[in-house]
Amino acid sequence: MLQNLRAEMARHNVSSNEIAKCIGKTDRNVRDKLNGKYEFSIQDAKKVRDEFFPDLSLEYLFSPN
Repeated sequence: MLQNLRAEMARHNVSSNEIAKCIGKTDRNVRDKLNGKYEFSIQDAKKVRDEFFPDLSLEYLFSPN
């Protein structure tokens, strides 16, 4: 899941560990969210977008595809 976010992470060389540090979660938690086990909260989604992908919309990044 979250194919758009994964693609942008690859394009910008952003790791799940970097996202975890940004939102104050564990790397495992972020990987679970990327795999669709859990969802990102709106607050965490905004932090990720603002920190790493400010030119992209939340709707695009966190689209369930």
